[in-house]
Amino acid sequence: MTGFLLAAAILLATGATVVLWPLLRAGAVSPDQRANAIVALFRDRLHELEAERKSGAVEETQYQQGRREIERGLLEEVARVDGQAAGPRRARWSAALVGVLLVVAPIGLYVALGTPDALIPGMETNANAQAAAATKGQARPLTSAQVQKMIDSLVANLQKSPGDAQGWAMLARAYAYQHQYSEAVRAYTKAVALTPKDARLLADLADALAMTNGQRLDGEPLKLIERALQIDPREVKALALAGTAAFDHQQYAKAVNYWERALQAAPSDAEFSQNLRSSLEEARQLAGGSIANGVGGSSVAAAGASAGDGTAAAKAPSAMGSSGAVRGKVVLAANLAAKAAPGDTVFVFARAAQGPRVPLALVRRQVKDLPFEFSLDDSMAMMPDFTLSKYSPVVVGARVSHSGDAIAAPGDLQGFSKPVTVGASAVSVTIDQVVQ
Repeated sequence: MTGFLLAAAILLATGATVVLWPLLRAGAVSPDQRANAIVALFRDRLHELEAERKSGAVEETQYQQGRREIERGLLEEVARVDGQAAGPRRARWSAALVGVLLVVAPIGLYVALGTPDALIPGMETNANAQAAAATKGQARPLTSAQVQKMIDSLVANLQKSPGDAQGWAMLARAYAYQHQYSEAVRAYTKAVALTPKDARLLADLADALAMTNGQRLDGEPLKLIERALQIDPREVKALALAGTAAFDHQQYAKAVNYWERALQAAPSDAEFSQNLRSSLEEARQLAGGSIANGVGGSSVAAAGASAGDGTAAAKAPSAMGSSGAVRGKVVLAANLAAKAAPGDTVFVFARAAQGPRVPLALVRRQVKDLPFEFSLDDSMAMMPDFTLSKYSPVVVGARVSHSGDAIAAPGDLQGFSKPVTVGASAVSVTIDQVVQ
C-alpha cells in the first residue's frame, strides 16, 4: 500500500475518536445513537476503501492491509473506552464497539473467511493481557451475549431500513459467528438480493448454505461459488470453497489450482495463508503427476460434477483425511440439567492425553442441542502444527460455558472421556462436573 493510502487507513481508524469523542463525553446523545453513529462512520470509511479496490487503485493485498489498519485502530479505541467508561455505559460501549469489530473489521482473516472460532483455552485473560492484545491488533474474545446484543440491534435497525444491504451482511455474519446458519442464510439472501454482484456475499451465502446441508457444497452452494468467481476470479473465499469442493471429490489437481490462486490473492501474513499452504502441500502430494500432466482446470462446475466446518470455507485450509478424526456423543448428566440454560454455549474439544494442552480440534454448539453427536478432525485444528493426526491418544472434553467464553470459569459444567486412539468412532463424553 502506498504511504498515502496507509496513512489514510490509519486516519480512518482514529477518525471516529476525533469526531465522536466530544459527543461521548458530553452525553449529548443516547447510547444507541452513539453506536449507530460509529457504525455509519466506519461504513463510510470502508466504502471508500472498497471503492479504491474496485477502481484498481489498490490491490487485494493492499485492501486487506488497509482493513487491518482500521481494525487495529478500532481495537485500540475499544481498550481506551473500556478503561475510561464505567457501569452500564461501559458495558453498552463495549458491546457496541466489539460488535462493530466483528462485522466491520472481521476478527482476523479467519473470522472473515468463515473459519472455526479461534478460541484457545489457556490464553491469557487478565485485563492487561487483553489490552496488550488489542494494541497489537489482535481481537479479544467475544462472548455469545455480546454478539447477541449486536444481533438484536441490527434486527431492530433493519426493520426500519430493510434496504440496507450492508446491514443484512453484518447480521448474517453475526449469525454465522453464533453458528446459527439457517438465520445466516436468510440474512445473506437478503443482502445478495440487494447487491447481486457482490462476489464475497455470494461466497458467504454458499458457505452458510453448505453448513445447513451437512457441510456439502454440491448443488446451490457450488452454483453460487461459480457466480462469485465469474464476478471476481480473485475472490479469496470463493477460491477456498472451490478448492474444498474439488478436494472432497478427490479432484486434487483442481484443488491445487484453486488454492494456489487463493494463496496469491490472500494477504501473505494472514494465518489463513499459513494454514492454506499446509493443505496445498497435501493436495499436491495426493495429485501426484496429474499436475505436471496438465490436469486441473479452473471450472467450478467441473469441481463438483463427478460427485454428487467449523464452516465449509474453514475446511479448505485444513482438508485432511478421516484418519485424523474422533467421533462420538456428548450428553449432559441429569443431575446437572437444571444448572444449564438452553442458550448456554457447549464447547467440544480434543487435546493430547500427554503433551501440550492446546486444543487439537474444537467445535461449538448450544445446550439446547444436547445430547448430540460430534466429529472432530484435522480440519478443526486451532493451529497447523497441533492436529489430531499428530497426537494419539487424546482426551475429548465438553464444557458448558455460561458466559460463552472458551476458558473455563467457576460454575461452568464439564466432562471428559477416557484417553482414546485417534480414529475412534464411539467416544462417550458425559458432562458431569461443576468447575470449581
